[in-house]
Amino acid sequence: MSSSRSDHTANRRPLTRERILDVAIALIEHDGPEALSMRRLGAALGVEGMAIYHHFAGREDLLGAIAERLLEPLDDLEQRSDWREDCHDFATTLREVAVQRPATFRLVGMQPLGEVLLLPVERLLGTLVEAGFEPVTALAIYRATISYARGYALAEVTGFTVDAAGGSGLERLQALRPDAFPVLAGRAGELAELDPDRAFRLGLDALLRGLEGPEGAAR
Repeated sequence: MSSSRSDHTANRRPLTRERILDVAIALIEHDGPEALSMRRLGAALGVEGMAIYHHFAGREDLLGAIAERLLEPLDDLEQRSDWREDCHDFATTLREVAVQRPATFRLVGMQPLGEVLLLPVERLLGTLVEAGFEPVTALAIYRATISYARGYALAEVTGFTVDAAGGSGLERLQALRPDAFPVLAGRAGELAELDPDRAFRLGLDALLRGLEGPEGAAR
């Protein structure tokens, strides 16, 4: 089969919401968040950009659906018997999503949560309330946990962080004046031992250990 005939056959595949979302995420990851437009997405799908409006009301509707697709792993989390473990799983899964799809996370990671994305939040809040927390306290714990995970992930995918484990990051630190930066430059070799995964775990564990239980005890 010729290349042109193969392309023609591919372009005649049914245009569905699922296919649009898959191609949109692939486009974002390949060309960056700024690449997403109805025209470019239509070209990647082999259709006119206007055809996408049969499935999505507009760009904001599309972005909301992309966020739902991206964060589907949060919906698969199993509730455990320990509220700290549930918070840990929620935060860790969010960061894993960002690491796997960094460009897409940069684009939709700060989007307001729609009804579908609020379902995993509701389950986590339910776990906290069942553990004995008042709803207001449960929400505060959720916000502290998710703010840490989301902030860490966004800093990681945008480069707005201090990372000595990577080659370029270590070189930047070693280029600093040791007299002005005795830790960042003078001890950069030691800092290089802290990889991003371990740094995330240390911070998250410290946060969750510092939260008081519903009975007011630290543990």
